Amino acid sequence: MRCILSICAAMLALSAMSQPQEPPRTRLDVSSQPSGAMVIVDGANCGVAPTTLFGIAPGRHLVKLSLPGYSESCSYVDVKDGFPATFGEVLYPEKGLLLVKSVPEGCEIAIDGAVVGMTPRLITDLNAKDVHRMTLSKTGYKTSVFDIKFDGRRPLVRNETLIRDAGVLHVISEPAGAQVMLNGIVRGKTPVTVDNVPRGQATLKLSLDGFKEEVISDIVMNPGDEQTISRVLEMMPGTLYLSSVPSGARFYLNGEFRGESPLSIPDLPPGEYEVRAEKAGYSVETRMITVHNGATPREEFRLENTMGRLEVRTSPYGAQVFLDGALVGTTVESAVSAEFSKVLAIENLADGEHVLVVRKKGHAETVRHPKIRSLKTSTAKIRLKRVFEPDVEVTTTMGSYRGMLVDETPDFVIVEVALGVQRSFPQADILSVRRIKGGGK
Repeated sequence: MRCILSICAAMLALSAMSQPQEPPRTRLDVSSQPSGAMVIVDGANCGVAPTTLFGIAPGRHLVKLSLPGYSESCSYVDVKDGFPATFGEVLYPEKGLLLVKSVPEGCEIAIDGAVVGMTPRLITDLNAKDVHRMTLSKTGYKTSVFDIKFDGRRPLVRNETLIRDAGVLHVISEPAGAQVMLNGIVRGKTPVTVDNVPRGQATLKLSLDGFKEEVISDIVMNPGDEQTISRVLEMMPGTLYLSSVPSGARFYLNGEFRGESPLSIPDLPPGEYEVRAEKAGYSVETRMITVHNGATPREEFRLENTMGRLEVRTSPYGAQVFLDGALVGTTVESAVSAEFSKVLAIENLADGEHVLVVRKKGHAETVRHPKIRSLKTSTAKIRLKRVFEPDVEVTTTMGSYRGMLVDETPDFVIVEVALGVQRSFPQADILSVRRIKGGGK
C-alpha cells in the first residue's frame, strides 16, 4: 500500500512539472542617460540600467539610479498588476566645490583655457568627475599650472604660492613729483618703488609739467634684480598766448614790438614780463604777466573804445548807406516809426569829418558831411527825394509807355508812368516789355 501511494505522489509531481508555468504579471523597464547607472529598488541592487525587472509586487516602489561622477536620482514608481511600468532619468554631472587661494593675491585663474576670475575665488561649476587643468598667472611671477581632481562633492582647497619672476626698480627725479610710466603703464610719481618689473628690457618714461620728458630705454631686468634710476629733469621755456578784443591790437613785450593779435610768443624763460596792447581808436592797456616754467598762459586784452559813433535813419527805408566810399549797410523798416527807418549804427569812427552817401532806386542821391568826435554819438536823419527815372518801356496794342516798373504778374504789368501815378497793363494787350538800360539808378 505504501508503495502505491509513493508511486501516485511521484506521478502527481511529474505531472505538475510538465505543465507550463504562468508568466510574471508585473514588469518595470529602467533606463538612465548616460547608461550604466546602478539600479536600486527599495534598497535592493537590481543591476545596471538599462534593464527590465519582472515579478515586482504591485504597488509603489522607490527607484534610485547611481552613477559615479553624477548626482543620484531617486523617485517613486507605481507598478500595477498586468501593466508594464517605465522609469528613466537624465543624470547630471556632479559639481565640485573648489576654493582657490594664492600668494600673492590677485592672480588670474584660468581653468581648461578659460579665465574665470582672480584669487581668492570659490568655484562651484566644475564637473566633479573630470580632471581640470588650472593656470594661475600674475605679472612679475612665474605661471603655475596644475591639475584639479575632485573626490565627489568633498570641498577642495588649493593654495598656491607663485615664484617671483621680476625685479624691483627705485625711481628718483629732481624735482620730485614726475609721473613714472614703465612699459606704457603709469606706476606712480617720483620718488617711487616699482615692483614686479618683468624680466627683459624695460622702457621708463618720466614726465612733469614744465619739464622735458625723459625716456630711458636701456633698462634690463632679471628676476630678483633691484635697480635705482635717478634723473635731473630739464626745464622747458614757456609760451605766452595773447589776444585782444577787438582783434588786431599791436603787442609790445618789455617795450619790444612782437606782433599783432592773436599772437603767440614761444621760448620765454620763466619770469615776469610787461605786456602793452595798442590799437588806433582804443585806449592803451599795460599789464604784468608772469610766465612759469613750461607754462602756456593765455591773456586777453579788452580795449576800451575811444572812437565815435554815427547813427543813420532814412525815409524811406531800404536805402544803401556809404561812408567814406564804403558800403556800411542798408536801412530797414522800423517797428516804431512809419516815416523813418530803424537806426543803422556805424561804430568805431575816427575823429573828423566823413563823407556820408545815401542811395535808393527811384530817389535822388543824398550826400552829407558828418563830423565825428571821440566817445560821442552823431546822428543823421535823411529824407530822400523821389525822382522819375524810367526803367521800362511797355508796348501795347494802344501804344508805348515808359515808366518805372512796380510789379509784374501773370495777368498785369504795373508801371509808375509819372511820379505817384501807376497804371496796370493787361498781359493780353502787351506786345513787348523792354528794360531801359541805366534806368532807375
